[in-house]
Amino acid sequence: MPLLEMRGVTKSFGSFQALKGVDFTLKEGQVHALVGENGAGKSTLMKVLSGVERRDGGSMTVSGRPVAFSSVSDARAHGIVMVYQELALVPSLTVAENLFLGDLSPLINHRDLRRRAAALLRDIELDIDPAMEVERLSIGEQQLVEIAGALAREGRILVLDEPTAALSALETERLFGLIERVQRDGVAVVYISHRLEEVFHIADQVTVLRDGALVGSVAVADVAPDQVVQMMVGRAVRAQDHVSRIAAGPPVGTFRFRADGLEANEIRLAPGEVVGLAGVVGSGRSRVPAVLFGLEGEADWDGKPIWSPHDAIGRGMVLVPSDRKTQGLVLGLPVQHNLTLAVLKDVSDTGVLSRRRERQEARNWIERLSLRPPDPMKIVGELSGGNQQKVVVGKALASQPKVLLLDEPTRGVDIGARAELYDVIQSLASQGLGILVSSSDTEELVGLADRILVFREGRVTTELHAPVQHEEVVAHVTGAQ
Repeated sequence: MPLLEMRGVTKSFGSFQALKGVDFTLKEGQVHALVGENGAGKSTLMKVLSGVERRDGGSMTVSGRPVAFSSVSDARAHGIVMVYQELALVPSLTVAENLFLGDLSPLINHRDLRRRAAALLRDIELDIDPAMEVERLSIGEQQLVEIAGALAREGRILVLDEPTAALSALETERLFGLIERVQRDGVAVVYISHRLEEVFHIADQVTVLRDGALVGSVAVADVAPDQVVQMMVGRAVRAQDHVSRIAAGPPVGTFRFRADGLEANEIRLAPGEVVGLAGVVGSGRSRVPAVLFGLEGEADWDGKPIWSPHDAIGRGMVLVPSDRKTQGLVLGLPVQHNLTLAVLKDVSDTGVLSRRRERQEARNWIERLSLRPPDPMKIVGELSGGNQQKVVVGKALASQPKVLLLDEPTRGVDIGARAELYDVIQSLASQGLGILVSSSDTEELVGLADRILVFREGRVTTELHAPVQHEEVVAHVTGAQ
């Protein structure tokens, strides 16, 4: 008997049908991958399972018993716990408080809470203080904290939505070890990911959704990655190959920077050059874009200090942040308004916004980035994660920068949208833009970067020049070389 069985599940939001009669079966101790492009219905299906959304039609059983969850707590009572792609932590609370959020009594023994939290953190080999506020952690560390909190609830079904989106190769292997451990204990895991190499490493079964409908469900051992890609997108997607576009001429600039825990470093950027930043969580790599953009620490561009983001933008530098929802978008505004936020003066006449010019500018970026749906008045918060990321990139490029800082540019982005973003990055490099890419995805760096700078303990320890092999980068990142 399956642990979970969903049959003919439907769900609509207004006139949009997000799920069209989807079937999904999960066995005890199984790792079942759920894949598909952004907007395919993966997260919606799992939100139905976890009690966030109520299905419109179909049936669902857990251990053979019919269920219809009315809330998250109802689903948790049946042993179902979900870790979302967009973090659900409370930034102002401590790590310990977040780990047991929802299970706290009115009178909290903080010493006992920290002790229990420390034990959980040791389980995932995360060396952070349980008394530290979550807002002081990196995105990768926050992701691991959320996963630890889910493990603490000891559910029978654990749903992980893009769990490695902000994790390095080392942290990903740590997560895989945790999954294998709970799997041995009989816990079933639903693993949502756009990274097929992870699916083929950790999963037993893979189910593919496209446009809210079930395409197929097969054993991982019986299918090849390129077959899964074609099931996902309905076409073949070419692999990302590195092509250098470094142009002759004076450098875009020399950047020097430092911050607490980040030693003094220097990066020289040529026109058309893509420099990749690699390193595990805590290496300092993920902080570099924020420091260069004037958000923290100290930085200078060709010897002149970068005082603030406003100063950086004024001199031709823009940042695409890793957390698009809180740092890159105004979710309640339409696509058109988000795309033109950084160039309002360029779409205005004598200080008055020109709706015609704003719409024209927005449609230009919608077309260039293949935004779906191509509706300038679509509310950004209603777009899929991949299309939200395209809006953030478009907003940054609208200001016609000289230097583009990309922090986890394809985090939570599907294979098709990722390929489109890579094409945009290479096109920008061919136009002479200097680009820095900080990423936990080693394959991404290998495909895009002319040089890869490896960070360890706050400083650059290795500089690798393309062409470079994935295994070589991983070896330097993890300290194996």
